[in-house]
Amino acid sequence: MLKIDNLCKRYANFRLEDVSFDVPDGAVVGLIGENGAGKSPVIKSILGAVHPDGGEILFDGKKIEALSKSDRQKIAFVLDDVGLPGELNPNMLGKVMSGVFEKWDAEKFRGFVREFSLPEKKPLKEFSKGMKMKTAIAVALSYESELLILDEPTDGLDPVVRSDILGMLYDYNRDGRRAVLLSSHITADLEKICDYIVYLHEGKVVFDEEKDALLDKYAVYGADERQLAELDKDAVVRILRREYGVDILAVKEKMPQGFGFRPACLDDIMLFFAKGERI
Repeated sequence: MLKIDNLCKRYANFRLEDVSFDVPDGAVVGLIGENGAGKSPVIKSILGAVHPDGGEILFDGKKIEALSKSDRQKIAFVLDDVGLPGELNPNMLGKVMSGVFEKWDAEKFRGFVREFSLPEKKPLKEFSKGMKMKTAIAVALSYESELLILDEPTDGLDPVVRSDILGMLYDYNRDGRRAVLLSSHITADLEKICDYIVYLHEGKVVFDEEKDALLDKYAVYGADERQLAELDKDAVVRILRREYGVDILAVKEKMPQGFGFRPACLDDIMLFFAKGERI
C-alpha cells in the first residue's frame, strides 16, 4: 500500500536519514519514537507538506508526487491539531465535505455523527478535544480511502474515547483491503491494534518488526553486576544501571532458564534503546 524508501530530510539541527519501511495492505503500522525523533517529517512528506531531500515514497506503486487528485483522495489523514473549521457544525461540515471529496458518503458520515453522539448543530469550536478528534476521524472514514494516516489521534483523551477511536480504526481495515499508519506516544494503544511497529530514533529506523514477535522476543530482567558479567553478551540488548542494580533488556530465548523476568512492553523497549547502553 505504502512504501518509504531511503527517505532523507535535512534541517538546521536535525537529519532524517535513510528511513525505509512498508505499510502493507490490510495492516496497521505503528510509528513510535520520542519527541524530535522524526515522525512528523515522515508523515508530512507522505502528505506533501514537506519535500524530502532524498529517497522516494510510493503509494500503490506510484510516486507520491505524481499522484492524481483522485489517487490523493485515496489517502485519508487525521492530524493531532484536527484542523477542521471551528465555525462549522457537523451538519454544515458534511455539506462542505461533499463538495471536497469525489466519493463522499453522506449517509456514512451522518451515521458516525449519530453513533458518537456528536451535537449536529453545535459548532466544532465548542466541542471537547475528544469530540473534535472523533469528528475528524468520522470525516476521514466517510470517503473511499485506502490508506488512513493518523498523527497522535488519542493524545490527551480519556480511556473511553481512546477505545472508541481504536474501534473505528479496527473497523476501517477489517476487510483487509485498507491500511493504517498510526503515529502515537501512547504505546498501550499501539499494542492493542498494530500489526507492525516502526521505531524512529534520532532520525533513523532502529527497528521495523511484527508487533507480536517483537513483544515476544524481549523481556526485562533485574540483576547485579556479577550476574550481568556472567550472561551471554549476545542475549543482552541494552542495560540501564540503577542504584540497586542493573535492569536488562534481553532476548528471552538466549537467557538462562529460571532467570526471573517480566514481559517487555513497547515503552520498555523504547526506553532501553533510547537510554540504555550496550555491554
